Amino acid sequence: MRPVRLTLQAFGPYASREVIDFRRAVDVGLFGIYGRTGSGKSTIFSGMTFALFGEASKAEQDRASLRSDHAAATLITEVEFVFDVGERRFVVVRQPDQMRPKQRGEGETRSQHEAFLFDATGLSTDDITADRRGKILAEKKVRDVDAAIVEILGYGADQFRQIVLLPQGRFEKFLSAKTIERQSILRELFDVSVYQSLMADLKEQASKAEQHVRDIRTACAGLLDAEGFESVDALLAGIEAADQDLTTHASAEADARSKAEAAEEGRRRAEALETRFVAAEKAQAELGALMSQKADVAALADQVKKAERARLLLDVEEQAIAAKQNAIDAEKRVAEATAAQAQAKQKADAAANAQKKEEARSPEVDAARKRRDDLERYAERLRAASQSADAVEIALAAERVAKSEFEKCKLQLEQLRDTRIKRTGALKTARATEAERGELIKAHAEFLAQKATAQTYEKARADVTSAQEAFRQQSDASDELSKAEDRARTALEAAETALAAAHAVRLAATLEDDAPCPVCGSIDHPEPATGEIGNASLDRAFRDARGGLQEAEQTARKAGAKLAGLEAALAERKERLASLDRPAETVAAIVEKVRQIDASLETLGPATDINQEEAGIESLDRRIARLEQETERLRGALDQRRNAAIEARTTRDGKLADIPEALRTDDALASALNDASRTLEGLITAKERAQKLARSTRDNAISAEENLKGAKRSLIESQTRLETAAGTFRKRLAETELTNEVYQSLKAAIATIQSDSASVKEFERRLNEAQGAASAARAAIKDLTRPDLQSATEAHEEAKKSLANATEAKTTADNRVKQLMKLREKLQAEMRKLDETEAASGPLRKVAALANGENPFKLKLEIYAIGAMFDRVLEAANLRLGPMTSSRYKLERDAESGRGSRGLGIRVFDVHTGKSRATDTLSGGETFIAALSLALGLADIVEAANGKVRLDTIFIDEGFGSLDTEDGSGTLDQVLQVLNSLVRQSRAVGLISHVPLVQEAIPNGFYVRKGLTGSTVEEKGAV
Repeated sequence: MRPVRLTLQAFGPYASREVIDFRRAVDVGLFGIYGRTGSGKSTIFSGMTFALFGEASKAEQDRASLRSDHAAATLITEVEFVFDVGERRFVVVRQPDQMRPKQRGEGETRSQHEAFLFDATGLSTDDITADRRGKILAEKKVRDVDAAIVEILGYGADQFRQIVLLPQGRFEKFLSAKTIERQSILRELFDVSVYQSLMADLKEQASKAEQHVRDIRTACAGLLDAEGFESVDALLAGIEAADQDLTTHASAEADARSKAEAAEEGRRRAEALETRFVAAEKAQAELGALMSQKADVAALADQVKKAERARLLLDVEEQAIAAKQNAIDAEKRVAEATAAQAQAKQKADAAANAQKKEEARSPEVDAARKRRDDLERYAERLRAASQSADAVEIALAAERVAKSEFEKCKLQLEQLRDTRIKRTGALKTARATEAERGELIKAHAEFLAQKATAQTYEKARADVTSAQEAFRQQSDASDELSKAEDRARTALEAAETALAAAHAVRLAATLEDDAPCPVCGSIDHPEPATGEIGNASLDRAFRDARGGLQEAEQTARKAGAKLAGLEAALAERKERLASLDRPAETVAAIVEKVRQIDASLETLGPATDINQEEAGIESLDRRIARLEQETERLRGALDQRRNAAIEARTTRDGKLADIPEALRTDDALASALNDASRTLEGLITAKERAQKLARSTRDNAISAEENLKGAKRSLIESQTRLETAAGTFRKRLAETELTNEVYQSLKAAIATIQSDSASVKEFERRLNEAQGAASAARAAIKDLTRPDLQSATEAHEEAKKSLANATEAKTTADNRVKQLMKLREKLQAEMRKLDETEAASGPLRKVAALANGENPFKLKLEIYAIGAMFDRVLEAANLRLGPMTSSRYKLERDAESGRGSRGLGIRVFDVHTGKSRATDTLSGGETFIAALSLALGLADIVEAANGKVRLDTIFIDEGFGSLDTEDGSGTLDQVLQVLNSLVRQSRAVGLISHVPLVQEAIPNGFYVRKGLTGSTVEEKGAV
């Protein structure tokens, strides 16, 4: 980054507008920024830092404090910075948070932090103005501008303060910092993320591999445990037992099947015989049922004959019934006509009276007609004044719209103000909450690391305990087996002795004088063995004893081998336990602390995006400012609309003075005129309706009288026809020899003559068939005994149940065998997979352990990479330190500093003494020179290591006052010579100093003058 021009307005001690053109100073290469203490020299770099990153050169300084206390209230605090990166030129403009006067009314309003970034490539410095800054890259949104600048430069604010702007005393602190602090700084400056990622990936892959092995072992143990076996040997014994159980159940199933087949055959024979007896009983029952219906069927046959005669009278009866119904209907019509005639006469009388009343309301008609005429005259006058009335309505409508807009805008403004108060309070709370959350998360991570260490240690200790117990148990078992082996050997020796004695007695019995012994060949037998020859079991006892000894020896050897393995495992576990550090707390205590932190994090609720909330408040402030302006504008517009409405209303009221107040609007007058017209029309219509109703009711009364006379004539005629039809029916009834009561009872049977006749015939047929079937069924069971079907069925069911149980037991046994065989195959496959996995993942786990610090030096790969970069930093620093100290001092790495962070310590080698010593033993001037060398070396390596970072210009803030003050050795000249060498290497250097010797040596640059109303900047050059 190469500074071109910096413009400060109302910024820090600069009350007005200061423009600092760096072009000539940077072209010279080595320049200074001078002035008295407190004049504002460092503020120039605060301006550059704020322009680029929105922060001051001191990270702890608040943005709100950047505004000048000397500046006019109306002057906005703003910084513009023009800078080059390579061949490209950029312009960044920022305005910090600040209070400014309201545009309307009294008081102040807050302006939010705003930033703008432009690409000014191709524009000369003089061509860049407030109206012409190039192509916009990002605007207003501070986060977008910040991200774009970091992308362009390749570093952020913290790195800018460390490698571009070397603040006062900051690198002395780096020089004497502890190893862990220096490690943190170097991690930020050098990108070692690839090593961090590699370490994390290796650790994760190794952890997955180890977990995979544990999972396979756990799965195997789980498979055995699920089936109730503690080992593979127990599983094999279980398979053999299951095979024997299957053979037993298969034999039982075959026996049960034979018994079930015999029981089923017996049940089938019993069922066939029982079927005959059931058929005979059924046939006899059916015949009995039919015989019980015989009398009813005979009665039904007699009823059919009578119904045939009664059917001949139906047509005559229907004629008589019809005549009777006609007579009843005629009587009803006479009654209805009589009632209608009386009602019609009553309505005619009422209508005549209503007509007289309506004719008497003629004065009301005249009054209504006069009221309508008056209202029509008012309407003509109101139309004459309609133009004024329209103007009033337009003015009132405009007033209502203006009032609505004003009230709406005012309400929005109040709501936004309330919202801002709430969100500001919430932001304050959120900041405190997020700070607390950060501390909790940090503590959480630390405790999780402690937990893993403690778990590893406790597991190793538990492994040692279990190994000790297993070794003790196996040792006891081995002792017992050794004793058993000794007992078996003693038993064998006794059996062998007894067997030899028996053999001697048997041989002695076969010896003969002068005959050779079959064993030794001697013909002399001085002391032949004596005793009983009948103990034939001694040979078997000898063989059993020999077999017992062999078995005891084999078992003892196996136990000894197992004991040796357990002893080796115990030693390995003790060695692992000894290699681990004892944790300060137990896993339970650490877990409890983690739980408490989790509970605290849960209490804090979800995380809050502070930047987003700040941006939201900034947006609210801008909206509030806009609404304040809009509210004031709408208030003035409302006043104008209200005055216009009052003026229009006065003009209209003058034209309508002679019209009643209630009728001065078109709606009111139209409503009144409409009411008057309806009243008049209602009176006229009522009179006409009464006249019409009187005429119609009078005609209806005459018509009702005629209808009554016709109904009476019809009644006489229907009564005559009824008498004739009734006589004809009585005559025909007598001819059929039936009474009226019998005829009426037979009417229901007439409808079912055909079906009843068919039922009689069907019964006769079924009776004949049933008699034949009953006779045949009795013949079929003659001389036969009825079987006990229930006993045969129960025997068959019991046999089936026994067979089912046997089959189920056999199936269960078969499934058990298959299940255990499948389990054995699966375990074999899993064990093969376990061996392959352990062999394949071994190298990976070893590399992961080495990269993550499990090595003799306890050094992680990331720290090793940082150390390698630090070597280059010290090498570059010594290129500066040698010339500055007449080659007396050289910075070296302290290879023994810090466990797990080796090689990041710094010591200084003194050529005069030939020894290395701590950096804190240097004098003040020597410390400054060493720190400056280290800073310059770090800048060189950062630029070389990151091709994106360009350090065309660096700035050094103070520290020169400590040079050349001890013995006049010319230290300042040596430092300046080194800095001049940097200039020759195409890097500009700016010095901030109040030391007169520095100003004399480096006249080019700027001088800051401090006044009562603020500071100003003057450009200086060589005299």
